[in-house]
Amino acid sequence: MIDTGVDDVTRRWTRRLAAGLAAGAVALSACSERQEANDTLPGAEASPSASEPALPPLGPPDLPMPAEARTQDAAGAEAFVRYYIDLINRTSTVMDAAPLREFSDGCVECDRIATDYDSDAAAGYRYEGGKLRVRQVGEPLISDSTIAELAFRFDLAPLAVVDASGASVADLTFPGSQDSLGSAALRWDAASNSWRATQLDL
Repeated sequence: MIDTGVDDVTRRWTRRLAAGLAAGAVALSACSERQEANDTLPGAEASPSASEPALPPLGPPDLPMPAEARTQDAAGAEAFVRYYIDLINRTSTVMDAAPLREFSDGCVECDRIATDYDSDAAAGYRYEGGKLRVRQVGEPLISDSTIAELAFRFDLAPLAVVDASGASVADLTFPGSQDSLGSAALRWDAASNSWRATQLDL
C-alpha cells in the first residue's frame, strides 16, 4: 500500500524540489501568450527516418511504456513519472507488482509498495479505490543528462482493502487525500533506453 507518512528527510528533500512546481506554473502561464505561426511546413527531411529501428517494448503488454517516456530529457522524465503512477494504479487493479520492480533502481519506496501489493495479493485481498491522480508536475531538474529530480502534486482517492470474503480490512482503509506533494528521482538507463526510479515519495 501507499505510505502517506512523510519523514523529516523526505520533507527537506521534497521542499527543495517543490520550487520546480512554481517554475512549472510560470512556464504553463507562458503558454497562453500568442505565438507567431511558422510560415513554412517542415520538409520531408524533418520527418523521422522510417528506417530507424523501433525500441523494444517495455512494461506489461496492457500498459507498455509510451515512447515519450523514453527520451533522455526533462519531457521524458516527466512522462516516465506519470507512467510509473499509472503502473501503480494498474497494480491496484490486477495485483501484479512486477512492473514496479522492473523500473526501480534501488528505489526503496517503489520496492516497498510492490512488496505490500504482493503480500496483500497472497492474502487474498483486493483493492477498491485508491487511484492516484497527478495534478501538476514541476520542471524536472536534470544533472549530467542522466539524473532527474522533480516534484509533483497529486490526489489519492479513498482506498478500501477487502479480504476474500468481501469484508473490509480496517487497518488498511484510507480516506484519501487532496493536493498532496510528492517527489521522485530518476536515473537514465542506457541499456534499456529509459528512465528508472531511484526515489519516490508519496
